[in-house]
Amino acid sequence: MDNPDESFLEEYKPLHVPHTYDKHASVQENVVYALAQLQYATAHQVALKLAVYEPETDLNSHEENAAKTLTDLFSKGLIKGSDDKSNREYNLSKILTPNSGKADELF
Repeated sequence: MDNPDESFLEEYKPLHVPHTYDKHASVQENVVYALAQLQYATAHQVALKLAVYEPETDLNSHEENAAKTLTDLFSKGLIKGSDDKSNREYNLSKILTPNSGKADELF
């Protein structure tokens, strides 16, 4: 019997950040990898980074792929972005500084 939530869980599973660029990987994986390398970037900046890894592909294709992928991930809440829709800067929401607080004892 199929779990009715299976399609939802697949669609909104946590984002995987690849450890290397792989031109045979999915577009999403490569866009996420490029964004991770840049930390904060617009779709155009991600496309320029993709062009460094895969120069044989037309920059317009990289730009279209980056814009669509980043917009989709942003709309699902899987990545963050600035409020400026026309030139949105995206990021992966990674926590870069550890929590300096402490937890209270449970009992």
